[in-house]
Parts: sequence; structure tokens; C-alpha cells
Amino acid sequence: MLRDAALVAWFDLWESVRSRKFLALLVIHLAGAMVATATFVEVLKELENTLAEQLAVASTDKAGTMTQSLMESQQFQEVLANLLHDPELAAELISVPPIALFYGWLALFGLPALVVFTSSDAISSELSTGSARFALFRTSRSAWAFGKLGGQALLMAIMVFAGAVGVWLVAAFTMASFEGAETAWWLLRLGARTWVYGFAFLGLSLGVSQVTRSVNGSRALGLFALIAVSVAGTASQVDDVVAYAPLLIDGLSPIWPNVHKIDLWRPGLADRAPAAAMLLALGLSYFMAGHAVLLRRDA
Repeated sequence: MLRDAALVAWFDLWESVRSRKFLALLVIHLAGAMVATATFVEVLKELENTLAEQLAVASTDKAGTMTQSLMESQQFQEVLANLLHDPELAAELISVPPIALFYGWLALFGLPALVVFTSSDAISSELSTGSARFALFRTSRSAWAFGKLGGQALLMAIMVFAGAVGVWLVAAFTMASFEGAETAWWLLRLGARTWVYGFAFLGLSLGVSQVTRSVNGSRALGLFALIAVSVAGTASQVDDVVAYAPLLIDGLSPIWPNVHKIDLWRPGLADRAPAAAMLLALGLSYFMAGHAVLLRRDA
């Protein structure tokens, strides 16, 4: 089964990379990341120039000259610690290069929607055309479905790290005092954490993709599921909402991916590992819920 799943994953990856849909989404994702980074750098530049005018010092042509010093100031650390209610996490974020911190934030918020649009029809499209039967004559449904999950997980990794490369290139040409090696290392680290977060939504997308033959139906279900789990996760962290049914809401909160998002940023591996394990488990659980339906219906 593992060998068959690996073969399906490799074939799915290759076919997806060759498709116009993936190339279009990759270009959109890469362009979006680069434009967002350029905008972020321009905002930093304006903030630094405004501060330079107030301090009666020379302004700069590129952003980044004063940003790191500002982030390391005691006042900024106190503000960030109060916002996060976690001094250790605030200290960790201050040590991260600003551009890597920006991409980590951007990817965490944008990746779930990208995953849904990319993968929610990965299985339903083959069920609708009947092309899945060619593979199912040679392997089991479970090997085929898990292979699809593996292929889409690899595609998600390509998306995440392609965006990181685009961000790094924009920063290299537009920021002063750019530390290329350190920024690249942090982009790699935060990209890996983002991939773990995205895996929960990937499992959700492929889960709904297994419950219907309709391509449009699976896309609609994927979008609905994304909105539902995001709203539920956000609501479970609002004190006024929790007050209505604290035991029920607190008990259900671990099943929503965005509840574990902040924990992925924590400095210690022992602090991040439970959140990462829970997100991977959620992705597999969502996937298996849909797979249970696939196993009981005619492919």
C-alpha cells in the first residue's frame, strides 16, 4: 500500500505541476507574495522616514535601516508582549528578521484559502470523469486516496517555499542592511511551520473532495468548510462567546486548526510540538472522515 501510495503521489504531483491550473495559481501566489512584500517594505520606508523627521536625522532611500533597532527597543517589546500576553513569544518574534516575520504572517492567513482552491477538487474531478477507475483497477482506494493526499502535500510545499523565494528576492533588492542568510533560514523555518498549519486545511479539502462526484460541489463544500472551521475557531477564543457554554466550547476548541496557529510561533520545540502534532492529526482526521464515505460508495 505504501509503495502504491508513493507512486500515486508522484504521478499526482507531476500531473498537477504540468497543469495550467497549478501554474496559474503558482504565478498568482508568487506575484501576490512579491507585491505584498514590496508594499510592506514601502510602508516600512515611510514609517522610518517619518520617525527620522521627528528625530531630526537623515532619511533613508531604503527600508530596514531603523526597523530592527526599533523592534529590539524596550518599548516595542513591552507593547508586543502586552498584545500577545506572552513575553517569551514576544522576545522570539523580535529576534526574527522583519521580512521573514511578515511572510510567516502572510502565509498563515493566505495558505488555507489557497489550499482549498487548489485541492478541493483533486479527488472529485477524477471521480466525476471516471478516470479514477483506471488507477483503482491496479490499487486499493485507500492507497489511491492517500497518494492523492501526499501529492497535494508536496504541491503545497512548492507553493509555500516558492513564495518564500519571491519574498527573499524582493527584500534583497529593496531593503537596506539585508541579512540574506539569516532571512533565508527564518523563511525556511517559518515556511515549514506554515506547511504544518496548511496540512490541516489540506486534509479538510481532500476530505470534502471524497464525498461528492461534482467538481463544483466539492469546491463549494471546501469553501464552506473553510469558513465554518475558521469562524468556529475564532469564536471559541472570544470570551463573550465562551461564556454561553464554556464546557462545550472549550471541549470543542482543539478541533479547529486556527486555535493552534499562535503556538506554532513559540520559541521552544517542546511548546510547538503539541500544536504541530495536533494540526497534522486534524488534517488526517478530516481526510479520514471523507475517506470513510469514499470507501462505502461506488467509485
